[in-house]
Amino acid sequence: MLNRIAVRTLPVALAVSFLAAGCTGSAPAPGDSVEPTGDAEAQVSEAATLMPVGPLEMDAAEFWSPGTTEGDVTTVTAGGCQDDAPCPGFAVITGETASGINPAEPYFDDGVACPVPGTTGSGGKLLSEHPSTVAGQEGTMYMFEVTCSDEDGVEQVTVPQNQWTLDTADGTIVIVDRWSFEGLLTKVSEATLTAEDA
Repeated sequence: MLNRIAVRTLPVALAVSFLAAGCTGSAPAPGDSVEPTGDAEAQVSEAATLMPVGPLEMDAAEFWSPGTTEGDVTTVTAGGCQDDAPCPGFAVITGETASGINPAEPYFDDGVACPVPGTTGSGGKLLSEHPSTVAGQEGTMYMFEVTCSDEDGVEQVTVPQNQWTLDTADGTIVIVDRWSFEGLLTKVSEATLTAEDA
């Protein structure tokens, strides 16, 4: 019983540390803090590029791998993921899939793994809901505490999950992040919509 309680209350920092286990190479994992030395900060700024992510163009961090789209879901993952490890990622969802999402509930069917190997999202509770800038427009941000369970349904860890919604002329956009991608709040805010969604 004690072990299960300890796992259930696993600190967010420890959960996010699984990012490092899922990535190799020199690129920093999401949530890692990297102290710049010399011109490192300028090099990171120069390396920043705009990346298309579904209907958005986003200022991509160095560790982002180009998004892949399946149906209504476009995912961005961290580069250097090992084949047998959960890959850190976030998803941008559009179309009928996005319009069918209840924004007050955590969304899990996004193709992005939980931060613990062998687990999937199994439930969660809404912590807060507030206005938030999404691609320069007024959207909403929902913050959840979600449970990741193993294939037997046993809870292994709880982690934060942020979701943003934005209603556009072409429909709803939903962004799902349960990996605490560093700087994503700013990148979501400063993203731009492609012409057909603007």
